[in-house]
Amino acid sequence: MDLIVFLVVLSAALMHAVWNSIIQSSQNSFLETLNFGVWKIPLTLTLIILLPIPHPDSWAYIAASICIHSVYVYALAYTYSKNELTQAYPIFRGSAPLIILLLSYFILKENISSIGWLAVIITSIGIISMSIIGNKINFKSSLSISIVAIAIVSYSMIDGVGARLSMQSFSYLAWVFFIHWSIYSIFIIKQEGYSACINHLRNNYIKGMFAAGISFLGYGLILWAMTKAPIPYVAALRETSIIFVGLIGYLFLSEKMTIYKILSLITIVIGAVLLRLA
Repeated sequence: MDLIVFLVVLSAALMHAVWNSIIQSSQNSFLETLNFGVWKIPLTLTLIILLPIPHPDSWAYIAASICIHSVYVYALAYTYSKNELTQAYPIFRGSAPLIILLLSYFILKENISSIGWLAVIITSIGIISMSIIGNKINFKSSLSISIVAIAIVSYSMIDGVGARLSMQSFSYLAWVFFIHWSIYSIFIIKQEGYSACINHLRNNYIKGMFAAGISFLGYGLILWAMTKAPIPYVAALRETSIIFVGLIGYLFLSEKMTIYKILSLITIVIGAVLLRLA
């Protein structure tokens, strides 16, 4: 993987870890997703006006992505309301790269080197192992975790191809997020109540604007990277965000850092180094 692409994806991974931590640390995960979701609406609308329209071949992918992202964010918020960040995050983020690797190779016919295969597998094992060695997952969250994992695989594949076809990855994402977050925001306001939503937005608008910015930029950089490198490489390297998640959970969310978690993190770092060499 090219060094610039590698560093861009690592930067996006850090952004991803930060906004996930913001959701999990909130007393109400649904209100927090609304908090940064509403700020994405004016942001993406501005980009829609300024950027070229995506190529027509990508619009079917935009439609599919909107549906999948809506399911993903809701299931993600529910999962974080029931489990620790460092417990739930590794399961759905670690399993996805393995599935994406297989689908990319057999369906998209991506050119995957031997080192690439090894890198993705090692990275995924390291990520998943972090959940196995921790506390037990809330049983009621099993379905939502499965939905999140399936959604990650789906939107990664769809957006990876869609961004390539669009010829404008940031414009592609602006359209997806504008429509998705507009619909999602209305749904959450109806679910949580107008007064609760307004109070939360009023008291946390700075955090919301910050999370909205890094969320869009982070995923936009991922889609750009998928136009420059094989999708499974980018997807796996993005999941090294678990390293940042582990540090954030330990430093700011009072989550334990055991020797087993440290070994898992080292395994993930090895996988990231191999992805650089792939």
